[in-house]
This record gives sequence, C-alpha cells and structure tokens, in this order.
Amino acid sequence: MKKSIASILMIAAFGMLANATTIDTSKAQTTWTAYKTTDKVAVSGTFDNIQYKFGKKNNSISTTLEGATATIDPMKVNLHDDVKNKNVKDFFFSQFKKGGIKVTFKNVMEGKDQGTILAMVKMNEKNVKVPMQYTIKDGKFIATGVLDIMEFALNDAFKKLALGCHDLHEGVTWSQVTITFSAPIKN
Repeated sequence: MKKSIASILMIAAFGMLANATTIDTSKAQTTWTAYKTTDKVAVSGTFDNIQYKFGKKNNSISTTLEGATATIDPMKVNLHDDVKNKNVKDFFFSQFKKGGIKVTFKNVMEGKDQGTILAMVKMNEKNVKVPMQYTIKDGKFIATGVLDIMEFALNDAFKKLALGCHDLHEGVTWSQVTITFSAPIKN
C-alpha cells in the first residue's frame, strides 16, 4: 500500500513538472522605451548582441530567471534609425563611465500568469533596484518596469541628450525609461 501511494505521488509530481511553465530563453528579448515631447511620445529600441545567462534549472519561470543576467554594450543601441542611433550614442551613452549595462534578476515571485521581479540594474557604475511586474498572456511572458536615468548619476549625459535633441523632442526629454523583458512561454 505504501509503495502504491508513493508511486502515485511520484507520478503526480512528475506530471506537475512536465506541465510546469517556463520561458523559451533562446527567444528572449530586451527592449526599452524612452519618451519625448509634452505628449510623451514613445521612442523604443533595443541593443544588439545582448549576452544572457539564465538559471541552471529551467523547470519554472522562477528557477529560470532567479539570478539571470543580461550584459549589454550601450554603444550597440538599436533604434532602427541611424540618426537616432547616432544621437543617443554621441549625446548619451558615450558619456558613461567605464563599463556597460548589467541587469540581474532577483526575488522572482511566480503567481498564476503573473508575478514580480526585482531587476538590479548597473549602469554608469551605479546600482539601482527596478521593480518589474510580469504577465503571461497569449503564450508570451512580458515583464516591465520603469527606471529613472537620474538615479544613475547621468545628469550631465541627460542634459547633453536633451540639448542635442532639443528640436526633435520639442524641448522635452523625459528621464523615465520603461524597460521590458519578454520571451515565448513553453510547457
């Protein structure tokens, strides 16, 4: 009888693991959205060649993302527009102290089709905690959070960007940037 109960529990546990939801790390994407003009017009982009490292276990969202990192070269910014790329590189990212951008996920809380992540963002030699919320909908995992450029001691770089793009931004450049991490879901 004990063997039968143990067998049933093992089969149930295996079934739960087999149906566990996780993400397809091979298709992970990171994007960001900055804002300009008084109407807060979105300007979105990404970075080419982001280096991701995920958790060793890939049997749930939390085990995949806990401690995961993204290492980014800010000079490989990609706004799908050569003029915008040049402006952001010249006026903003070239002003950074040494090093690129590194994001580490911590405190991943996994709920039913939603959860939270604490993104530890290191940029311009400053570390800032950025809370992110995620949802799972239509087979896609999407986590978003908002960071403020001023928290990274980038006041001078931000002023150069705002001044360099003054006319294009109609005199208004917002310091908040929405960051997004997404990937397809797999069971």
